[in-house]
Amino acid sequence: MTNSSPQTTTRIILVRHGQSVANAGGVPDDHISNPLTELGWEQAKSFAEEFSCSPTLFIRSSFLRAQQTSEPLLKRFPEVPVEEWPIHEFTYLEPTRHNGTAEEQQLPHIHEYWARRDPAYIDGPNAESFSLFLGRARDAIKRLIQLPPSDCVVVFTHGLLMQAIRLLLLFPDATDTELMLNFRRFHATHFINNVDSLEFEVLNHQIRMIDQQHLTSFTLEGEPSHV
Repeated sequence: MTNSSPQTTTRIILVRHGQSVANAGGVPDDHISNPLTELGWEQAKSFAEEFSCSPTLFIRSSFLRAQQTSEPLLKRFPEVPVEEWPIHEFTYLEPTRHNGTAEEQQLPHIHEYWARRDPAYIDGPNAESFSLFLGRARDAIKRLIQLPPSDCVVVFTHGLLMQAIRLLLLFPDATDTELMLNFRRFHATHFINNVDSLEFEVLNHQIRMIDQQHLTSFTLEGEPSHV
């Protein structure tokens, strides 16, 4: 006899944090304890007030700006469990050399990093390579797929991590070098603003993007995406 029981779909919502001090052009003490601005708090509150899903799990980064962004929604649903995953932002420059500097001052070092085109390069003991960063994104995808079926899982994270997840789903067979060569172009053309959210669906241990058809025109090394 065939099992005709309906399949359960899990809705995954990835949320970028609200405006941080660094986003606003300020200089935080460091990249981890970079707090929300007043506008960032208002964005987080508005997101929580307008949120229409019934969450069953909250997942968030360890970085302060993501945790602060989650707080208004956590207060609205205090009974929902909270987990902290390694879904923090990509730290590709050695932070101890750049703490206390604005992004404008870091630009020469940023350009130098990406010009290397080396996914294995690590800029210092507290930085990570592009390949390690992609590894964290791949692990996050695997963990999301393995979650028990539920109505709605909300993930508070960061812009570059969200972009990495999208690129990995678009181009599952691409090498780390290919992804690195195209990452900044993808990030610029499909930018994720503060408190923007991306929706995904997990069904039968497969994950797919929802309402992101505009991404299918992006090409990687001349090849169309795999959507």
